[in-house]
Amino acid sequence: MKYTKNQHMLSQWFLRNFRSDDTANSPKDKQRVWCHTVNISDDGENDIKEIPLPISSIAINKDCFMLIDGDSKKKFDIEDELSEYERDTSVLFNELVHKHKFHKLLDVSQKGNALEKMVNFMVIQMLLGFFNPQNKMDDKEDLLEHILLDIVKNYENIRELIINPPSHVQPFFTQSIFRKMLRVIESDSEVYVKCKAILFLSMIAEAKNIPSPLGYLNRVRNEMFSKIHITGIYHTGYEFDSTEVRPVFTTSPNVVMINQNNNFNLLPISHNLAIGFSLGVAEYYNSHLNIFSVYPNQLKCKSSKNVNIYRVSHDYMDNITGWVNMIGVRQTKTMYTPYELKDIQHYLKHQNDNYDHHYSPEEPELVEI
Repeated sequence: MKYTKNQHMLSQWFLRNFRSDDTANSPKDKQRVWCHTVNISDDGENDIKEIPLPISSIAINKDCFMLIDGDSKKKFDIEDELSEYERDTSVLFNELVHKHKFHKLLDVSQKGNALEKMVNFMVIQMLLGFFNPQNKMDDKEDLLEHILLDIVKNYENIRELIINPPSHVQPFFTQSIFRKMLRVIESDSEVYVKCKAILFLSMIAEAKNIPSPLGYLNRVRNEMFSKIHITGIYHTGYEFDSTEVRPVFTTSPNVVMINQNNNFNLLPISHNLAIGFSLGVAEYYNSHLNIFSVYPNQLKCKSSKNVNIYRVSHDYMDNITGWVNMIGVRQTKTMYTPYELKDIQHYLKHQNDNYDHHYSPEEPELVEI
């Protein structure tokens, strides 16, 4: 699969944090990720194929936001805006993955706080993932069509807002994202195609806390992710650059793993770290955090009255990584991981051969770090 420019449907930051173990220490342009495609065979069994792909080659729908410029008649897209948003979001995720600044998720006093940024990312990636034909999430077409047809219905009003913005938002319309909206509106593409681009440009504007002509990011966030409560931060205990035989998280084009059975949802943000959360059953924020790690001494954060750190077994962490896999396979036909599947079997054998080490403690053990 050759490199192509338009591939930010699946966050490149995300994929770089799932780079395959055999290329972990290679230059970035040489790194790859293991892609596992899952289809049903003629016998009704899972037919799993492993494909090692260059990270720069992975996309969901390369022409999804391709438009025709009204003046030059040349093709253009919203790649730069998606790239800029990804870079902004990666600052937070790098702090969580590499510096373990989990306490930032507790401070929700300021607009644009860390928890809000995390939820914005989940919403935007989830909606981008709806354009992926491999996505098996229930009712994705209905939700996407509902949003886009609503925008199409109100297109003339939206067009007028972008061409003649109200006086109180005019100063913001000198920014590049609004200049791109104007270019989209004035393009020769079909209205439906324009509305797709306007939807995501508008959500990126909302994520920056600047005026938006639509407001869908806030709407979807409040409808689907209201009262989000972090139930646990799960760390495999291994360093980010570790290639040891160990438990690992996978990811899928949907990114966030929504589990409708027991409200145990997961956001893997690297192969060694995931955030578990519930929806609609607690406040929108946390008063404290519980962090679970196989090797808590590898964490760069400290225990406090608001941060509880637990030592858990490899087996405990296997159950968490297993949830990610089960939810992911139910929602998509494509999974990404640093491992070949044969390496997973190798790991399970290694764990059983060292039973006492990998199965203790039996229950999470509160520790002071």
